[in-house]
Amino acid sequence: MTRWRAIKPERKRVLMWGAADQARVNVPILRELGCELVALVDDTPGLHSPIPAVPFFRGWAELQPWLKQQDKDTLGFIVAIGNPYGHARCRIHDLLAGAGLAPVSLVDPTAKLCASAQIGPGLQAMPDVIVHSEAVIGRQCLLNTRCLVEHDCVLEEGVEIGPGATLAGRVHVGANSWICTGASVRPRIRIGRDSIIGAGAVVVSDIADGVVAVGVPAKSMAGRTTPSANVLDDGERIRSLRNHEQGRNT
Repeated sequence: MTRWRAIKPERKRVLMWGAADQARVNVPILRELGCELVALVDDTPGLHSPIPAVPFFRGWAELQPWLKQQDKDTLGFIVAIGNPYGHARCRIHDLLAGAGLAPVSLVDPTAKLCASAQIGPGLQAMPDVIVHSEAVIGRQCLLNTRCLVEHDCVLEEGVEIGPGATLAGRVHVGANSWICTGASVRPRIRIGRDSIIGAGAVVVSDIADGVVAVGVPAKSMAGRTTPSANVLDDGERIRSLRNHEQGRNT
């Protein structure tokens, strides 16, 4: 049995929702994997497409007419939005999957994912990522350059692990949480959902839901919450999606 698994995109025509920094990081990997970027979507005010040659749509309403003309059986999608908007990645995932598109996992060829790890749809794994034995990675997780996810860790949906961060064995990270650059988490720690662990923090005890924790050892900051913990008023910059959902529920 091969120790490391190879994950290659099943669909080569890819729509990317998000046209800012994460998109610019993703595009070279996408091309190296032999995929074609066929559309970009982003409704951030004032944002210009980083790739002028690719069709650019400012949100769901502009995208829909173009989608109707596409062969959805050949079209995949990537949600290139970083945390603290993991909840937004998951909601956009549901929107696009509901429209008939398939999530694409974007894994840099230098990343190493253990064959025994469970990988959810829509993973984005940057260069030199390592995911070890029996780890469980939920849908729409984002693993940044040279982060380490050790054996038996569980990342729920929408989690982001920052560059160079280290999760020791059997760490559990709740949905939409963000472990920032260079943070370290000791074995068997549980980090709640919708939380942020600050850059360089060292986590030696469990972290509650919806908090920002910083320092060595990491401590929760009084009065600080996160966008995904306040999803109804977080100003998350995907207004067209929110409007679509409101229309669907009326």
